[in-house]
Amino acid sequence: MVMSPPIGYRKEVWRPGFLMLLSVLSGAMLGFSFPPSPLSSLAFVALIPLLVVLDHVRRLSRFLRYSYLSMLVFHAIALYWVGGFTHGRDPYLMIAGGALVLGHPLFYWIPLLLFWYAKRRLGPTAAWVLLPFFWTGFEFFHSLGEFSFPWLTLANSQAYDLPRIQMIDYTSLYGLSLLIVSFNVIAYRFLDRLARATPRWSAATFSLLGLLVALYTGPWIYGSIRMKESGTHELAHPMRVGIVQPNVDPWEKWGEGGTAKWTSYENQFRLLLRETRRLGSRDPDLVVWPETAVPFYLLLPYAAPYRAALQHLVDSLNVPVLTGLPDAEFFDSTNAPATAKPTQIPGRLVDYYNAATLFAPHRPPGQVYKKIKLVPFAERIPYAGTFSFLIEPLKWGVGISGWGEGKDTVVYTMGTRDSARVSFSTMICYESIYPSFVRKFVQKGAEFLVIITNDSWYGNTSGPYQHAAYASLRAVETRRWIVRCANGGISGFVDPDGRFQEESKMYTRATLLGSILPRQGETFYVLYGDIVGWVCIVISLAGFAAMVVLFRGRRIN
Repeated sequence: MVMSPPIGYRKEVWRPGFLMLLSVLSGAMLGFSFPPSPLSSLAFVALIPLLVVLDHVRRLSRFLRYSYLSMLVFHAIALYWVGGFTHGRDPYLMIAGGALVLGHPLFYWIPLLLFWYAKRRLGPTAAWVLLPFFWTGFEFFHSLGEFSFPWLTLANSQAYDLPRIQMIDYTSLYGLSLLIVSFNVIAYRFLDRLARATPRWSAATFSLLGLLVALYTGPWIYGSIRMKESGTHELAHPMRVGIVQPNVDPWEKWGEGGTAKWTSYENQFRLLLRETRRLGSRDPDLVVWPETAVPFYLLLPYAAPYRAALQHLVDSLNVPVLTGLPDAEFFDSTNAPATAKPTQIPGRLVDYYNAATLFAPHRPPGQVYKKIKLVPFAERIPYAGTFSFLIEPLKWGVGISGWGEGKDTVVYTMGTRDSARVSFSTMICYESIYPSFVRKFVQKGAEFLVIITNDSWYGNTSGPYQHAAYASLRAVETRRWIVRCANGGISGFVDPDGRFQEESKMYTRATLLGSILPRQGETFYVLYGDIVGWVCIVISLAGFAAMVVLFRGRRIN
Protein backbone atom coordinates (compact mmCIF):
# COMPACT_ATOMS: atom_id res chain seq x y z
CA MET A 1 0.00 0.00 0.00
CA VAL A 2 1.37 3.38 -1.00
CA MET A 3 0.58 6.19 1.42
CA SER A 4 -0.04 9.71 0.15
CA PRO A 5 2.23 12.47 1.47
CA PRO A 6 1.03 14.49 4.47
CA ILE A 7 -1.05 17.58 3.92
CA GLY A 8 1.21 20.53 3.19
CA TYR A 9 4.20 18.29 2.33
CA ARG A 10 6.98 19.77 0.24
CA LYS A 11 9.94 17.80 -0.95
CA GLU A 12 13.25 18.80 0.63
CA VAL A 13 15.23 20.15 -2.29
CA TRP A 14 17.56 22.54 -0.45
CA ARG A 15 20.88 21.48 0.98
CA PRO A 16 21.19 21.25 4.77
CA GLY A 17 23.92 23.90 4.76
CA PHE A 18 21.60 26.43 3.16
CA LEU A 19 18.76 25.61 5.58
CA MET A 20 21.19 25.97 8.45
CA LEU A 21 22.26 29.38 7.14
CA LEU A 22 18.63 30.51 6.97
CA SER A 23 18.07 29.33 10.55
CA VAL A 24 21.12 31.25 11.79
CA LEU A 25 20.01 34.34 9.87
CA SER A 26 16.59 34.24 11.51
CA GLY A 27 18.04 33.91 15.01
CA ALA A 28 20.55 36.69 14.37
CA MET A 29 17.88 39.10 13.18
CA LEU A 30 15.75 38.30 16.23
CA GLY A 31 18.71 38.91 18.55
CA PHE A 32 19.68 42.19 16.94
CA SER A 33 16.11 43.49 17.09
CA PHE A 34 16.33 43.73 20.90
CA PRO A 35 17.74 46.70 22.83
CA PRO A 36 20.24 48.24 22.90
CA SER A 37 20.27 47.66 19.15
CA PRO A 38 18.39 50.37 17.23
CA LEU A 39 17.25 47.77 14.66
CA SER A 40 13.90 46.98 16.27
CA SER A 41 12.16 46.70 12.89
CA LEU A 42 14.15 43.54 12.19
CA ALA A 43 11.63 41.71 14.39
CA PHE A 44 9.00 42.18 11.69
CA VAL A 45 10.98 40.08 9.20
CA ALA A 46 13.24 38.03 11.48
CA LEU A 47 11.09 34.91 11.43
CA ILE A 48 10.78 34.75 7.64
CA PRO A 49 14.00 32.74 6.99
CA LEU A 50 13.01 30.27 9.72
CA LEU A 51 9.52 29.96 8.25
CA VAL A 52 11.08 29.15 4.88
CA VAL A 53 13.03 26.34 6.54
CA LEU A 54 10.09 24.99 8.52
CA ASP A 55 7.90 25.02 5.45
CA HIS A 56 10.37 22.96 3.44
CA VAL A 57 11.69 20.29 5.80
CA ARG A 58 9.96 16.92 5.78
CA ARG A 59 11.50 15.13 8.72
CA LEU A 60 10.62 16.12 12.29
CA SER A 61 14.21 15.62 13.44
CA ARG A 62 15.40 18.30 11.01
CA PHE A 63 12.50 20.54 11.96
CA LEU A 64 13.58 20.38 15.60
CA ARG A 65 17.27 20.77 14.78
CA TYR A 66 16.87 23.89 12.65
CA SER A 67 14.39 25.54 14.97
CA TYR A 68 16.66 24.93 17.97
CA LEU A 69 19.64 26.35 16.09
CA SER A 70 17.70 29.48 15.21
CA MET A 71 16.51 30.05 18.79
CA LEU A 72 20.00 29.30 20.14
CA VAL A 73 21.50 32.05 17.98
CA PHE A 74 18.69 34.36 19.10
CA HIS A 75 19.48 33.69 22.76
CA ALA A 76 23.24 33.91 22.29
CA ILE A 77 22.92 37.42 20.84
CA ALA A 78 20.15 38.78 23.07
CA LEU A 79 21.28 37.10 26.31
CA TYR A 80 25.06 36.76 25.95
CA TRP A 81 25.41 38.94 29.04
CA VAL A 82 23.30 36.88 31.42
CA GLY A 83 26.12 34.67 32.71
CA GLY A 84 28.49 37.52 33.48
CA PHE A 85 30.95 36.04 30.98
CA THR A 86 32.50 39.41 30.16
CA HIS A 87 34.13 39.61 33.60
CA GLY A 88 34.12 35.94 34.65
CA ARG A 89 33.99 36.71 38.37
CA ASP A 90 31.42 34.14 39.46
CA PRO A 91 31.40 30.48 38.31
CA TYR A 92 27.82 29.89 39.51
CA LEU A 93 26.55 32.86 37.54
CA MET A 94 28.36 31.67 34.42
CA ILE A 95 27.03 28.13 34.75
CA ALA A 96 23.46 29.34 35.31
CA GLY A 97 23.72 31.83 32.45
CA GLY A 98 25.15 29.24 30.11
CA ALA A 99 22.39 26.79 31.02
CA LEU A 100 19.78 29.43 30.28
CA VAL A 101 21.23 30.25 26.85
CA LEU A 102 21.56 26.56 25.92
CA GLY A 103 18.37 25.26 27.51
CA HIS A 104 15.78 27.98 27.09
CA PRO A 105 15.62 27.71 23.26
CA LEU A 106 14.02 24.29 23.78
CA PHE A 107 10.89 26.02 25.10
CA TYR A 108 10.27 27.43 21.62
CA TRP A 109 9.65 23.93 20.36
CA ILE A 110 6.21 24.24 21.98
CA PRO A 111 4.64 26.72 19.50
CA LEU A 112 6.67 25.42 16.57
CA LEU A 113 5.68 21.79 17.15
CA LEU A 114 2.06 22.86 17.36
CA PHE A 115 2.53 24.48 13.96
CA TRP A 116 4.21 21.34 12.59
CA TYR A 117 1.33 19.08 13.62
CA ALA A 118 -1.35 21.60 12.67
CA LYS A 119 0.07 21.68 9.17
CA ARG A 120 -0.26 17.92 8.89
CA ARG A 121 -3.59 17.48 10.67
CA LEU A 122 -5.47 20.66 9.72
CA GLY A 123 -3.75 21.68 6.51
CA PRO A 124 -1.32 24.49 5.60
CA THR A 125 -3.85 27.34 5.61
CA ALA A 126 -5.10 26.58 9.12
CA ALA A 127 -1.53 26.09 10.37
CA TRP A 128 -0.38 29.47 9.08
CA VAL A 129 -3.43 31.15 10.59
CA LEU A 130 -2.81 29.46 13.94
CA LEU A 131 0.95 30.06 14.16
CA PRO A 132 0.74 33.67 15.51
CA PHE A 133 -1.70 32.45 18.19
CA PHE A 134 0.53 29.48 19.07
CA TRP A 135 3.57 31.74 19.45
CA THR A 136 1.84 34.53 21.39
CA GLY A 137 -0.09 32.08 23.56
CA PHE A 138 3.22 30.39 24.41
CA GLU A 139 4.80 33.75 25.34
CA PHE A 140 1.90 34.60 27.63
CA PHE A 141 1.80 31.14 29.22
CA HIS A 142 5.56 31.33 29.73
CA SER A 143 5.09 34.50 31.80
CA LEU A 144 3.10 32.54 34.39
CA GLY A 145 4.44 30.39 37.22
CA GLU A 146 7.82 30.21 38.92
CA PHE A 147 9.67 28.95 35.83
CA SER A 148 8.55 32.02 33.89
CA PHE A 149 11.06 34.02 31.88
CA PRO A 150 9.32 36.70 29.76
CA TRP A 151 12.53 38.63 29.03
CA LEU A 152 12.46 37.68 25.34
CA THR A 153 8.80 38.37 24.61
CA LEU A 154 8.92 39.58 20.99
CA ALA A 155 7.14 42.84 21.80
CA ASN A 156 10.02 43.76 24.13
CA SER A 157 12.13 44.27 21.01
CA GLN A 158 10.10 47.39 20.24
CA ALA A 159 10.87 49.21 23.52
CA TYR A 160 12.88 51.92 21.73
CA ASP A 161 10.20 52.46 19.06
CA LEU A 162 8.02 54.68 21.22
CA PRO A 163 5.28 55.45 18.64
CA ARG A 164 4.81 51.75 17.93
CA ILE A 165 4.37 50.74 21.57
CA GLN A 166 1.62 53.29 22.33
CA MET A 167 -1.00 50.68 21.40
CA ILE A 168 -0.14 48.42 24.34
CA ASP A 169 -2.22 50.37 26.85
CA TYR A 170 -5.12 48.72 24.97
CA THR A 171 -3.75 45.55 23.40
CA SER A 172 -1.22 44.62 26.09
CA LEU A 173 2.32 43.58 25.29
CA TYR A 174 0.99 40.35 23.82
CA GLY A 175 -1.15 42.22 21.33
CA LEU A 176 2.04 43.70 19.91
CA SER A 177 3.70 40.27 19.86
CA LEU A 178 0.69 38.87 18.00
CA LEU A 179 1.02 41.67 15.46
CA ILE A 180 4.76 41.02 14.94
CA VAL A 181 4.35 37.28 14.39
CA SER A 182 1.34 37.85 12.15
CA PHE A 183 3.37 40.27 10.04
CA ASN A 184 6.13 37.69 9.64
CA VAL A 185 3.68 34.98 8.58
CA ILE A 186 1.85 37.23 6.11
CA ALA A 187 5.15 38.53 4.71
CA TYR A 188 6.34 34.96 4.14
CA ARG A 189 3.07 34.00 2.45
CA PHE A 190 3.31 37.15 0.32
CA LEU A 191 6.87 36.33 -0.81
CA ASP A 192 5.95 32.69 -1.37
CA ARG A 193 3.01 33.73 -3.56
CA LEU A 194 5.22 36.09 -5.54
CA ALA A 195 7.63 33.24 -6.20
CA ARG A 196 5.03 30.59 -7.09
CA ALA A 197 1.73 32.14 -8.17
CA THR A 198 0.78 32.77 -11.79
CA PRO A 199 0.15 35.60 -12.36
CA ARG A 200 2.28 36.96 -9.55
CA TRP A 201 0.36 40.19 -9.01
CA SER A 202 -3.14 38.92 -8.45
CA ALA A 203 -5.84 40.45 -6.27
CA ALA A 204 -4.81 38.10 -3.44
CA THR A 205 -1.19 39.27 -3.70
CA PHE A 206 -2.19 42.92 -3.55
CA SER A 207 -4.44 42.16 -0.57
CA LEU A 208 -1.51 40.63 1.32
CA LEU A 209 0.67 43.62 0.47
CA GLY A 210 -1.99 46.06 1.66
CA LEU A 211 -2.40 44.11 4.89
CA LEU A 212 1.36 44.25 5.50
CA VAL A 213 1.42 48.02 4.98
CA ALA A 214 -1.50 48.46 7.37
CA LEU A 215 0.00 46.24 10.07
CA TYR A 216 3.37 47.98 9.96
CA THR A 217 2.36 51.62 9.54
CA GLY A 218 -0.99 51.68 11.34
CA PRO A 219 0.28 51.30 14.93
CA TRP A 220 3.17 53.69 14.26
CA ILE A 221 0.86 56.40 12.87
CA TYR A 222 -1.54 55.96 15.78
CA GLY A 223 1.29 56.17 18.30
CA SER A 224 2.83 59.24 16.68
CA ILE A 225 -0.50 61.08 16.82
CA ARG A 226 -1.05 59.96 20.40
CA MET A 227 2.36 61.18 21.52
CA LYS A 228 1.95 64.50 19.71
CA GLU A 229 -1.40 65.10 21.40
CA SER A 230 0.01 64.31 24.84
CA GLY A 231 2.81 66.83 24.30
CA THR A 232 5.71 66.78 26.70
CA HIS A 233 3.59 66.18 29.80
CA GLU A 234 3.87 69.67 31.21
CA LEU A 235 3.63 69.41 34.96
CA ALA A 236 1.12 71.79 36.49
CA HIS A 237 1.72 70.54 40.05
CA PRO A 238 4.93 68.55 39.86
CA MET A 239 6.37 66.30 42.50
CA ARG A 240 10.16 66.40 42.82
CA VAL A 241 11.92 63.06 43.25
CA GLY A 242 15.60 62.51 43.95
CA ILE A 243 17.60 59.42 42.97
CA VAL A 244 20.83 58.21 44.54
CA GLN A 245 22.93 55.97 42.27
CA PRO A 246 25.81 54.87 44.54
CA ASN A 247 27.62 52.65 41.99
CA VAL A 248 28.85 50.07 44.50
CA ASP A 249 30.62 47.00 43.09
CA PRO A 250 28.10 44.17 43.68
CA TRP A 251 30.80 41.62 44.53
CA GLU A 252 32.32 43.95 47.11
CA LYS A 253 28.90 45.07 48.35
CA TRP A 254 28.35 42.16 50.74
CA GLY A 255 31.90 42.15 52.14
CA GLU A 256 34.14 39.19 52.94
CA GLY A 257 33.07 38.64 56.54
CA GLY A 258 34.10 39.85 60.00
CA THR A 259 35.46 43.36 60.48
CA ALA A 260 36.04 43.91 56.76
CA LYS A 261 32.39 43.18 56.05
CA TRP A 262 31.12 45.75 58.53
CA THR A 263 33.63 48.32 57.33
CA SER A 264 32.20 47.84 53.83
CA TYR A 265 28.63 48.13 55.15
CA GLU A 266 29.37 51.32 57.06
CA ASN A 267 31.12 52.93 54.10
CA GLN A 268 28.17 52.18 51.84
CA PHE A 269 25.69 53.46 54.41
CA ARG A 270 27.62 56.70 54.94
CA LEU A 271 27.78 57.21 51.17
CA LEU A 272 24.00 56.93 50.89
CA LEU A 273 23.46 59.34 53.78
CA ARG A 274 25.92 61.85 52.33
CA GLU A 275 24.39 61.85 48.85
CA THR A 276 20.87 62.09 50.30
CA ARG A 277 21.88 65.08 52.40
CA ARG A 278 23.09 66.82 49.25
CA LEU A 279 19.84 66.07 47.47
CA GLY A 280 17.89 67.25 50.49
CA SER A 281 19.23 70.78 50.07
CA ARG A 282 17.38 70.89 46.70
CA ASP A 283 13.95 70.33 48.29
CA PRO A 284 12.85 66.96 46.90
CA ASP A 285 9.55 65.41 47.95
CA LEU A 286 11.05 61.91 47.95
CA VAL A 287 14.51 60.33 47.68
CA VAL A 288 14.95 56.81 46.27
CA TRP A 289 17.82 54.41 46.96
CA PRO A 290 18.37 51.28 44.79
CA GLU A 291 17.77 47.58 45.37
CA THR A 292 19.51 46.32 48.55
CA ALA A 293 21.12 49.74 48.88
CA VAL A 294 21.51 48.89 52.57
CA PRO A 295 23.26 45.47 52.46
CA PHE A 296 22.45 44.47 56.06
CA TYR A 297 19.27 43.83 58.04
CA LEU A 298 18.50 47.42 58.93
CA LEU A 299 15.14 46.63 60.54
CA LEU A 300 16.49 44.07 63.04
CA PRO A 301 17.39 45.16 66.59
CA TYR A 302 21.17 44.85 66.13
CA ALA A 303 21.06 47.59 63.45
CA ALA A 304 19.22 50.12 65.65
CA PRO A 305 22.08 52.74 65.54
CA TYR A 306 22.07 52.73 61.72
CA ARG A 307 18.28 52.88 61.60
CA ALA A 308 18.34 55.82 64.01
CA ALA A 309 20.91 57.62 61.83
CA LEU A 310 18.72 57.27 58.75
CA GLN A 311 15.60 58.33 60.62
CA HIS A 312 17.43 61.39 61.97
CA LEU A 313 18.42 62.40 58.44
CA VAL A 314 14.87 61.91 57.17
CA ASP A 315 13.47 63.96 60.04
CA SER A 316 15.98 66.79 59.68
CA LEU A 317 15.48 67.08 55.91
CA ASN A 318 11.73 66.44 56.16
CA VAL A 319 12.10 64.16 53.12
CA PRO A 320 10.97 60.50 52.93
CA VAL A 321 13.50 57.91 51.72
CA LEU A 322 12.53 54.73 49.91
CA THR A 323 15.25 52.12 50.13
CA GLY A 324 15.89 48.56 49.10
CA LEU A 325 17.21 46.31 51.85
CA PRO A 326 17.25 42.68 52.96
CA ASP A 327 14.62 41.74 55.53
CA ALA A 328 14.09 38.81 57.86
CA GLU A 329 10.88 37.33 59.24
CA PHE A 330 10.80 34.86 62.11
CA PHE A 331 8.38 31.95 62.47
CA ASP A 332 7.44 29.21 64.85
CA SER A 333 8.00 25.74 63.54
CA THR A 334 4.24 25.31 63.19
CA ASN A 335 3.71 28.15 60.70
CA ALA A 336 7.06 28.51 58.92
CA PRO A 337 7.26 28.35 55.11
CA ALA A 338 9.18 25.46 53.59
CA THR A 339 12.10 27.76 52.73
CA ALA A 340 12.58 29.01 56.32
CA LYS A 341 15.89 28.13 57.96
CA PRO A 342 16.62 27.09 61.56
CA THR A 343 17.96 29.64 64.04
CA GLN A 344 19.94 29.12 67.23
CA ILE A 345 16.64 29.16 69.15
CA PRO A 346 14.95 25.72 69.14
CA GLY A 347 11.62 25.75 67.31
CA ARG A 348 12.33 29.18 65.80
CA LEU A 349 12.94 29.60 62.06
CA VAL A 350 13.72 32.56 59.80
CA ASP A 351 13.11 33.43 56.16
CA TYR A 352 15.00 36.18 54.32
CA TYR A 353 13.61 38.57 51.72
CA ASN A 354 14.78 41.00 49.07
CA ALA A 355 12.69 43.93 50.25
CA ALA A 356 12.02 47.66 50.34
CA THR A 357 10.48 50.09 52.79
CA LEU A 358 9.72 53.79 53.19
CA PHE A 359 11.27 55.92 55.93
CA ALA A 360 8.98 58.92 56.42
CA PRO A 361 9.67 62.00 58.63
CA HIS A 362 8.69 61.57 62.28
CA ARG A 363 7.11 58.17 61.69
CA PRO A 364 8.28 54.58 62.16
CA PRO A 365 9.41 52.72 59.02
CA GLY A 366 6.56 51.90 56.67
CA GLN A 367 5.26 48.54 55.61
CA VAL A 368 7.95 46.26 54.21
CA TYR A 369 7.40 45.25 50.61
CA LYS A 370 8.92 41.81 50.00
CA LYS A 371 9.85 40.93 46.46
CA ILE A 372 7.34 38.54 44.91
CA LYS A 373 8.74 37.80 41.43
CA LEU A 374 12.16 36.27 42.04
CA VAL A 375 14.77 35.43 39.41
CA PRO A 376 14.64 31.63 38.90
CA PHE A 377 17.68 29.92 40.46
CA ALA A 378 19.63 33.17 41.02
CA GLU A 379 17.28 34.40 43.78
CA ARG A 380 15.09 31.40 44.47
CA ILE A 381 14.78 27.78 43.37
CA PRO A 382 11.48 27.50 41.42
CA TYR A 383 8.83 25.84 43.59
CA ALA A 384 11.26 25.92 46.49
CA GLY A 385 8.55 24.72 48.85
CA THR A 386 8.59 21.39 47.02
CA PHE A 387 12.30 21.25 46.18
CA SER A 388 13.68 22.86 49.34
CA PHE A 389 16.52 20.29 49.47
CA LEU A 390 18.07 22.08 46.45
CA ILE A 391 18.33 25.49 48.11
CA GLU A 392 21.70 25.02 49.81
CA PRO A 393 23.47 23.10 46.98
CA LEU A 394 22.41 25.73 44.44
CA LYS A 395 22.93 28.76 46.64
CA TRP A 396 24.73 31.64 44.95
CA GLY A 397 27.90 32.50 46.83
CA VAL A 398 27.49 36.28 46.96
CA GLY A 399 24.83 36.33 49.63
CA ILE A 400 21.67 36.98 47.63
CA SER A 401 20.16 33.61 46.73
CA GLY A 402 17.61 31.62 48.67
CA TRP A 403 15.29 34.60 49.21
CA GLY A 404 11.80 34.03 50.54
CA GLU A 405 8.82 34.89 48.36
CA GLY A 406 6.71 37.92 49.24
CA LYS A 407 2.96 37.48 49.38
CA ASP A 408 1.33 40.82 48.58
CA THR A 409 1.79 44.11 46.78
CA VAL A 410 2.17 47.31 48.81
CA VAL A 411 1.04 50.88 48.11
CA TYR A 412 2.75 53.66 50.07
CA THR A 413 1.07 56.99 50.80
CA MET A 414 3.08 60.12 51.58
CA GLY A 415 2.73 63.88 51.68
CA THR A 416 4.49 66.33 49.37
CA ARG A 417 5.81 69.82 50.06
CA ASP A 418 2.64 71.39 48.63
CA SER A 419 0.57 69.34 51.12
CA ALA A 420 -0.74 66.87 48.56
CA ARG A 421 -1.17 63.19 49.40
CA VAL A 422 0.14 60.78 46.81
CA SER A 423 0.32 57.01 46.56
CA PHE A 424 3.01 54.96 44.86
CA SER A 425 4.45 51.45 44.69
CA THR A 426 7.86 50.00 44.06
CA MET A 427 8.96 47.01 42.05
CA ILE A 428 12.28 45.35 42.71
CA CYS A 429 14.46 44.61 39.65
CA TYR A 430 13.21 41.55 37.72
CA GLU A 431 9.59 42.23 38.71
CA SER A 432 9.42 45.12 36.26
CA ILE A 433 9.39 42.79 33.22
CA TYR A 434 5.97 41.35 34.19
CA PRO A 435 3.17 43.53 32.75
CA SER A 436 0.32 41.74 34.53
CA PHE A 437 2.17 42.00 37.84
CA VAL A 438 2.88 45.72 37.50
CA ARG A 439 -0.75 46.53 36.69
CA LYS A 440 -1.76 45.21 40.13
CA PHE A 441 -0.02 48.14 41.82
CA VAL A 442 -1.99 50.63 39.72
CA GLN A 443 -5.22 48.77 40.41
CA LYS A 444 -4.52 49.22 44.12
CA GLY A 445 -4.10 52.98 43.73
CA ALA A 446 -0.46 53.70 42.83
CA GLU A 447 -0.27 57.12 41.15
CA PHE A 448 3.34 56.65 40.08
CA LEU A 449 5.71 53.70 40.08
CA VAL A 450 9.27 53.15 41.28
CA ILE A 451 11.70 50.52 40.01
CA ILE A 452 14.71 49.83 42.22
CA THR A 453 17.34 47.52 40.80
CA ASN A 454 20.95 46.39 40.75
CA ASP A 455 22.01 45.59 37.18
CA SER A 456 25.72 45.92 37.92
CA TRP A 457 26.31 42.16 37.96
CA TYR A 458 26.60 42.07 34.18
CA GLY A 459 29.12 44.75 33.32
CA ASN A 460 28.56 47.33 30.61
CA THR A 461 26.68 44.85 28.40
CA SER A 462 23.27 44.74 26.75
CA GLY A 463 21.52 43.50 29.90
CA PRO A 464 21.23 46.76 31.86
CA TYR A 465 20.15 48.63 28.72
CA GLN A 466 17.47 46.05 27.93
CA HIS A 467 16.14 46.19 31.47
CA ALA A 468 16.01 49.99 31.42
CA ALA A 469 14.27 50.00 28.03
CA TYR A 470 11.52 47.74 29.34
CA ALA A 471 10.53 50.47 31.82
CA SER A 472 9.13 52.38 28.84
CA LEU A 473 6.73 49.51 28.18
CA ARG A 474 5.45 49.53 31.77
CA ALA A 475 4.97 53.31 31.64
CA VAL A 476 2.86 53.11 28.47
CA GLU A 477 0.76 50.15 29.66
CA THR A 478 -0.21 51.92 32.87
CA ARG A 479 0.21 55.57 31.74
CA ARG A 480 2.17 56.23 34.91
CA TRP A 481 5.43 58.06 35.52
CA ILE A 482 8.20 55.69 36.52
CA VAL A 483 11.16 56.54 38.72
CA ARG A 484 13.99 54.11 38.02
CA CYS A 485 16.82 53.88 40.55
CA ALA A 486 19.72 51.51 39.82
CA ASN A 487 22.88 50.82 41.81
CA GLY A 488 25.20 51.42 38.87
CA GLY A 489 22.77 52.68 36.22
CA ILE A 490 20.62 53.21 34.33
CA SER A 491 18.60 55.52 36.59
CA GLY A 492 16.11 58.10 35.41
CA PHE A 493 12.53 59.30 34.99
CA VAL A 494 10.17 57.78 32.41
CA ASP A 495 7.04 59.67 31.37
CA PRO A 496 3.69 57.99 30.55
CA ASP A 497 4.59 57.88 26.85
CA GLY A 498 7.74 55.89 27.62
CA ARG A 499 10.29 58.70 27.18
CA PHE A 500 13.26 58.95 29.52
CA GLN A 501 13.19 62.60 30.56
CA GLU A 502 16.52 62.29 32.32
CA GLU A 503 18.87 59.35 32.78
CA SER A 504 22.25 58.55 34.27
CA LYS A 505 25.24 56.90 32.66
CA MET A 506 26.28 53.35 33.45
CA TYR A 507 28.83 52.80 36.21
CA THR A 508 28.92 56.34 37.51
CA ARG A 509 28.10 57.67 40.95
CA ALA A 510 25.24 60.07 40.40
CA THR A 511 22.32 61.90 41.95
CA LEU A 512 19.34 62.98 39.89
CA LEU A 513 16.44 65.29 40.69
CA GLY A 514 13.43 65.20 38.41
CA SER A 515 9.80 66.29 38.30
CA ILE A 516 6.97 63.83 37.83
CA LEU A 517 3.20 64.07 37.93
CA PRO A 518 1.24 61.53 39.98
CA ARG A 519 -1.72 60.35 37.90
CA GLN A 520 -5.04 58.67 38.54
CA GLY A 521 -7.31 56.75 36.20
CA GLU A 522 -6.79 53.31 34.70
CA THR A 523 -5.94 52.32 31.15
CA PHE A 524 -7.86 49.63 29.29
CA TYR A 525 -4.99 47.26 29.98
CA VAL A 526 -4.96 48.00 33.72
CA LEU A 527 -8.72 47.44 33.86
CA TYR A 528 -8.96 44.27 31.78
CA GLY A 529 -5.48 42.77 31.68
CA ASP A 530 -4.06 40.30 29.20
CA ILE A 531 -7.18 39.61 27.15
CA VAL A 532 -5.08 39.02 24.03
CA GLY A 533 -2.86 36.52 25.84
CA TRP A 534 -5.83 34.52 27.10
CA VAL A 535 -7.51 34.61 23.69
CA CYS A 536 -4.32 33.24 22.14
CA ILE A 537 -4.23 30.40 24.67
CA VAL A 538 -7.89 29.55 24.04
CA ILE A 539 -7.39 29.53 20.25
CA SER A 540 -4.23 27.44 20.66
CA LEU A 541 -6.08 24.90 22.80
CA ALA A 542 -8.93 24.81 20.30
CA GLY A 543 -6.45 24.17 17.49
CA PHE A 544 -4.77 21.43 19.50
CA ALA A 545 -8.15 19.84 20.30
CA ALA A 546 -9.05 19.88 16.60
CA MET A 547 -5.78 18.12 15.79
CA VAL A 548 -6.44 15.43 18.39
CA VAL A 549 -10.01 14.86 17.18
CA LEU A 550 -8.98 14.60 13.53
CA PHE A 551 -6.08 12.28 14.39
CA ARG A 552 -8.36 9.93 16.33
CA GLY A 553 -10.95 10.10 13.59
CA ARG A 554 -8.43 9.05 10.97
CA ARG A 555 -7.21 6.16 13.14
CA ILE A 556 -10.76 4.92 13.68
CA ASN A 557 -11.55 5.11 9.98
